Parts: sequence; structure tokens; C-alpha cells
Amino acid sequence: MYKISLFNNFDEPICIFSNDNKIVLKNKRFLDMFPDFKSLEKFKKRFNFNDICPLSTENIKNETPVDLMLKSNENFHTVCTYQNKNDEYVYFYIYTLNFNNSKIVFFKDITLNNRFNLLEEQYKTLKESYDKIKQSTEKFEKLKEHAQAQVLKMGIINRISLIIRENNNIETILLSALKEIHNLLGSYKTYYSDKEKGYFKVHYSVMENDIEINTITEYEQEIIESIKNKNITVNTCLKEYINSDKVMTKGVKRIIIPVYYKNKLLGIIVTLTKQKFNEKENREILQSIAVQLASAIIQADLIHELDKKNKKLAKTLTELKDTQIQLINTEKMASIGQLVAGVAHEINTPLASINSNNGVIHKIINSEEKISKERLEMLRELNSIDIEAARRISGIVKSLKRFVRLDEAELQEADINSEIDLTLKLIDHEIKNNTKIRKNYGKIPPVRCYVNMINQVFMNMLVNACHSIDSRKKEGIIEISTILEDNKFLVVKIKDNGCGISQENKNKIFSAGFTTKKMGIGTGLGLSISKKIIEMHKGTITFTSKEDEGSEFTVTIPIN
Repeated sequence: MYKISLFNNFDEPICIFSNDNKIVLKNKRFLDMFPDFKSLEKFKKRFNFNDICPLSTENIKNETPVDLMLKSNENFHTVCTYQNKNDEYVYFYIYTLNFNNSKIVFFKDITLNNRFNLLEEQYKTLKESYDKIKQSTEKFEKLKEHAQAQVLKMGIINRISLIIRENNNIETILLSALKEIHNLLGSYKTYYSDKEKGYFKVHYSVMENDIEINTITEYEQEIIESIKNKNITVNTCLKEYINSDKVMTKGVKRIIIPVYYKNKLLGIIVTLTKQKFNEKENREILQSIAVQLASAIIQADLIHELDKKNKKLAKTLTELKDTQIQLINTEKMASIGQLVAGVAHEINTPLASINSNNGVIHKIINSEEKISKERLEMLRELNSIDIEAARRISGIVKSLKRFVRLDEAELQEADINSEIDLTLKLIDHEIKNNTKIRKNYGKIPPVRCYVNMINQVFMNMLVNACHSIDSRKKEGIIEISTILEDNKFLVVKIKDNGCGISQENKNKIFSAGFTTKKMGIGTGLGLSISKKIIEMHKGTITFTSKEDEGSEFTVTIPIN
């Protein structure tokens, strides 16, 4: 039927099945590949589907690839796995040929092919991963180099920034920046030149002897154009500058960095180096340094101008303070002048009493008659009257002296309630007969202040209150309140029921020279100076007023 020798020539395992699905022939390669073959049933169960799923069978779980192959009436092929006696899995490609009512079955071992394909896929995957890692590594190296350059750049910029913050001296700032550039580029000469009319003049140099300060340097037209365009120029040239009498050695690079503030050229930095200049890495950092230097130069110039203006302002402020003190003293003298008439009137009454009593006493003493008990009693009464009159005069003089306080121009603690009482005594002649003074004094601690100035404020406010009261009113009332607010502030309120302030005058009330009084009565400086005195004490002065109803002025100053 079939010659076994023919099929033994094949390298693949082959078996032939008859019509009744019995094996009629197995070649030598089959026996070598499946040495544990004992029966077809056991043989079939060692096969399983690998990548295909038979859809035509009714019982997928029980059907093996060999079962399907035997049932097939046509040529059949499939890929499956075979589990050998060592429980190892071998991949087979099974295909059949129907010939002479027999089924020739070929078992092609594709395990190595599968493994090769798998390894090839793994290699491809690994190759892709490798390529990605390689790209990432290259990017990382570039980022690392860029980061190192950035760290170097930031280090230099930070050092220069720190010097700029800590110094206003332009020489210190410029020399520090020049040294950073000098070290960065490995230069042997670095200096800064200011822009003059048509040329550049060297002002600062890293090395003391590398170029003479105040040297005039001129450059080629193309270099000038490059500077005008705000470009950093790097070139090799024979001369450092046109008017130089020295020839440079070969391989020296001259780098010129323009320093601009907005569109104004301030100067240039020139550095000479024999080392390789990495334009891509260094151009950005040099531009950053130039920008910082420009800002520092302008800032230093502004600070210099500001210092000059501050000195001028300080001088003006001193003069203004002197003028203000003179103005306060002038107003005080004017106030004292206005007080003199009233004080003179106050003194005249007790003084007239003393003079009259002295005349009577003189007559009694010079009389030849013997002094009787009645006359002696009269003398005692007159003496008592004189003592009271003298006490009153002395009190007025002391009050006036305390008010002037020419020897008390320094800060000191004062009892504000007592100071207000003192002021009331001095302006007693200004208080009309139909005016009542109401005191609502709070319990307040001593206040540190310029006492004479504070008294001047109270006098100005109280005199204004007296003048605002119409003598035709049945009763004038001036109410004085002192309050301790939040244990931090002294509040003094002076309220009257006088004529009040018109709406049109409210904005002018603290203006210097403004007054509603008749000529010769007021200077127009009282409230203006009062406001300045209160501000000098870090306080405030405000008011509320209604025309024909009265006004209330409030002074608030810190206790300390």
C-alpha cells in the first residue's frame, strides 16, 4: 500500500489514517517525536488548540485538534500545542492530505519558529524601549547641560543682584560684574567704558595695569553699528581699538557688550580672551548681566540725585521748621499782646484799691491825732484788702508767666485740666458777663507735650468761642470736656452756643490768614497754627458747626 521508506525520507513526523480513522503508518520521525505514543485516544488528548477556536463543532470542550482533523473530509490545517511526557509544550502546525481514501497527516514542529517570532517581537519591543530610553537620555543630557548652564548663569546673576541690593556704590557694582565676566570667559583683560560724545572713555578695569583709566577708545564703523543695534560682537582683530598702538597676538577674541537702559547707550564692556567662546551658551548670560548693570547704573544715578534733593529738602525743611516756630511765636506774641489789655485791666482794679488804701493809711499815719481803736481797726481792714489785691496781682502775673513759659520749650508731662484752668484765668476779661463756663473734666493721666504750645491752642479756641457768643443772647454757654479714650488718647472738646460757622467758610477755617473778625482783633493765624501744633503732637483737630447754633472743636492727641 504505502512504502514506509518513502515517508522516512521526510524530516517531519507523518502518520497515515485509514477511512475508519485508524493509524496505518507512522514514519521514523513520528516515532522519534512521539516516543510515548501508546494509543490514539491518549495521543489526541495531549493536543490543544493554540490560537484558533473551532466554531463548527458542537462540543468545543471535548474536541481536540486531532478529532477535528479526522472528522474533516477536506484537506485540513491548524496550529496547536502538544504536551509531552515531561509536561513540556511543543507547537505544531498540522496539515492533512486526502489521498486514496486515506488521510496523510503532517506534524511540523514550529516551536522554534514561535520562539523566534516571540523573541523577535520582544527584541522589537526592547529595541523601541531602548530607542526611547536613548532619546530620553540624550534629552536628559541636554537638559543637564542646559541646567548646569542655567545654574552657572543664575549663580552669577544672583551674586551681582546681591551686590546691587547691598550697595549703591556704582564702582563696587561694576567691578564685581566685570570680575564675573572675566572669570566666566577666562579673559586676561576686562574693562568698562562710558559713552562720551563720539568715543568711549575707560572708567573701570578688573586688572589695575591692563589698561589705563580714562583712556579714550575708538572702534571701527561696523562695530559702532553693531553697538547701536544692541548686539554683542565677537571678533578676532589685530588691534584692541583703532587708536591703540599695540598689536594683539593671534587667536585673541575681543568681545564687546553694549550696556543699554531702554534706548539709551550708557557704555560698553570690553573683554579679551584666548579661550573658545561658546556664543550659544554665553550670549544670554552676558545680555542678562548688561541689563542688570544698566538698571544698577540708572539706580545709582537716581540715588545720587535723590541724595542731593534730600539734602536740599532737609535744608528747606529746617528753614521751614524755623519759620514755623517763628510763626508760632509771632502768633503767641500777638495773643499775648491781645491779653495785655485785659491783664492790665485785671491788674488796674486791685492796684487802684492799693493806691487808694495807701492814701488813707498815709493820712492816718501822718495825722497828729492819737490812733484810736476805730482807726486801728480800719488800718487792719485796709491792710487785709491790700494783701488780697497784691495776691490777685501776683496770681495774674504768675499765670501770665506760666502761659508764656519761655523757659519751658521742651517736651514735658502736664496736667491738661490745670492748664485749661490757667488759660481760663488769663482770658477772664474776654468772657462776657452773660456767658457761663461748664467744665466736664475727666480723670486723665499727665500728657507728654509742649505745654506752652498746647496752652496756645486752648487759648485760641476759647477766645474764638467767647467772640462767637452774641452779647445780646440771654445766656452764652461754653462747655469744656476732657476725656481719656482707649487709655491711649486725650480728647478735649470745646463747645459753644455762639454764631457758628457758615457753610462757605468751613473749608477755610484752618487756612492761614483767614479770619471773620474785624481788623485789629484777629490775625487769621490762630486756628491754622493750632492745627500745626496738634499735628506736631501726632494728633488731630476737627470741628462740627451749625450757623446760628454754635460750634464744637475736638482735639485728639496721644498721651505719650
